[in-house]
Amino acid sequence: MINDPCEKLILAEGLGVRLIYCKNCNVIELEIGAICLRLSPNHVQQIANVMMKASLRLDITCNTNASANNDADSLTLDASALVIH
Repeated sequence: MINDPCEKLILAEGLGVRLIYCKNCNVIELEIGAICLRLSPNHVQQIANVMMKASLRLDITCNTNASANNDADSLTLDASALVIH
């Protein structure tokens, strides 16, 4: 209900970032430092998927760069071939 008090549950937190879910509002608050975004659960899941893809691509890029700088035989990974569903 609109007039019901918020029932907040901390979903995750760390390093200045916190995700809080309000059951009555069906909203997730994404707090990053002093900034707070109120998002639908669906949008939070979409953002999490994009962040995971970026994290994996960054790992591949960093590992590829480290391998290129190494004198030993290296395995080259093609980041453009990465497909995540």
